[in-house]
Amino acid sequence: MTRLLTALGTCLITCSLAFPVGAGPHRLIGYDSWSVGRSNSQSAYGAGPGVLYTNPALLTDLEDQFGLGIIMIQPSLKADLMERPPNADVPITFYDSDVGIEGSNLDRPLPTVELPNPRSDNNRDSLSSYLVIGLVHSFGCEDFRLGLTMLVPASGLIGFDTYYPDERDQYFSNTVHFTRFGEFSEVFTVLLGAAYRPLDWLSVGASVETSLNAGATLNAFVPEATVQDYALANLSMDADPIARAIIGVNARPLEMLSFSVVWRDRRFFKMDTDALLNLWNYHEPGDTTVPKRVKQDHLLALDFEPMEVSLAAGVHFDELTAEVSLTWNHWSDYLDLHHQRAQETAVFEPTNPDDPEIDGSPFAFSDTWSVSTAVAWEYLQGFTATGGMAYRPSPVPPPNGAHQLCRQ
Repeated sequence: MTRLLTALGTCLITCSLAFPVGAGPHRLIGYDSWSVGRSNSQSAYGAGPGVLYTNPALLTDLEDQFGLGIIMIQPSLKADLMERPPNADVPITFYDSDVGIEGSNLDRPLPTVELPNPRSDNNRDSLSSYLVIGLVHSFGCEDFRLGLTMLVPASGLIGFDTYYPDERDQYFSNTVHFTRFGEFSEVFTVLLGAAYRPLDWLSVGASVETSLNAGATLNAFVPEATVQDYALANLSMDADPIARAIIGVNARPLEMLSFSVVWRDRRFFKMDTDALLNLWNYHEPGDTTVPKRVKQDHLLALDFEPMEVSLAAGVHFDELTAEVSLTWNHWSDYLDLHHQRAQETAVFEPTNPDDPEIDGSPFAFSDTWSVSTAVAWEYLQGFTATGGMAYRPSPVPPPNGAHQLCRQ
C-alpha cells in the first residue's frame, strides 16, 4: 500500500513539473547535427549551437543563425542473463520460515512464483526522436554572441524510469539494467549561454543547463488496512530550478592553431518525496493511546552527469579542420537513481550474527579519461563532410556477486 501511494505521489510530481530538465544521450553524441557528425568533439572549433555544451567560448565563431533539426537515436544493447539452475528457485514455503527477518534487514526475496515479472534478458533498441531548435545572435556586437539550444523529445516533455542496480529489482522488472547507456530519459532540454572575444586571439564563454530540485509530501489516510484499493490522500510539492554551469576558454595564438579548456559542473535531477501514512485504529505500543503515523522518505537522483574538465587542441588548413580533446570524468562521485553510491548499495546488513561484513569499496565507480577526435572538410561552399570518433572507458566495476551492474 505504501509503495503504491509513494508511486502515485511521484507520478503526480513528475506530471506537475513546469521547468525543463537536461538529460538523455546528448552528452555522448551531441546536441545538434554539427556535433553529432563530430562525435560531440566541438571543443577547439565550433560550427553550431551545440558548442553550448562542448565549449561555449566557440559561440564567437558562429554567425547569426536560427535552425531546426531532428536527431534520431536507436541503441542496440542486450543484457543476456546466465542460465539459472532450477534448484535456485525460492519455494512458496519460504513464507513459513524466519529467514531474513533478523535485525532490520527487510530486503527478503519473494517466492519465485510470486515475482511480478519473470526473470528475463534486457533489450534496448527503441528509437528516440528529438526536435532540435538552435539560435545564435550577436545583437549588433561583433565580438559577442548569445546562444540557445532546445531539444524537445517526440514522446513528450518528460519521460523516465527508475530501477535498482541489484537484486532488489526482483520486486519490479526482475532484470539487470544498463547503468549509463541505452536506458536514457527523454526530457525537454535547454542550454543558454553567451561568449565574448576580448582579444583577437582569445574567447571566453559560459552556458547553463537548467535542471530541478523537487520536493513533495504525500499525506495519506487508510480507513481500513484490509481494503487495499481505497485511501484518501493530499499532495503538496515545491520545485526549485537549478543551473549546471559550463565554462570554456579558447585561445588561438596562430590562425591555424586552436587550444581550449572547458569545465562542466556535475548535474542531476533531485526528487525528494515524503510519504506520510495514517492507518485507522493503528497505535503506538504502550499504555497511552497514541496514533501511529508511518513516514517514508524516497530520494531520487535522476540522469546523473559527472563533473568534467576537457583540454582540446585543433588545426585548421583552408577547408580542412581537425581537433582532439581529452576529458577527465569525475565518475567516482556517481549517484545512482536512488541517490546512493555503488559502494553503498553493495553493502547489506548481515542476516546472521556470524555473517562477515561486506566491503563495498570494490564496487565504487572510478574516475576516467576519455578522448575524442573530429575532422571536417568543406568540399564545396556550404557543404561539409564530417567524421568523429570517441573512446569513453567505463567507470563501472565488473559484475561481482549480488551487485549485478551492467558493465558498459
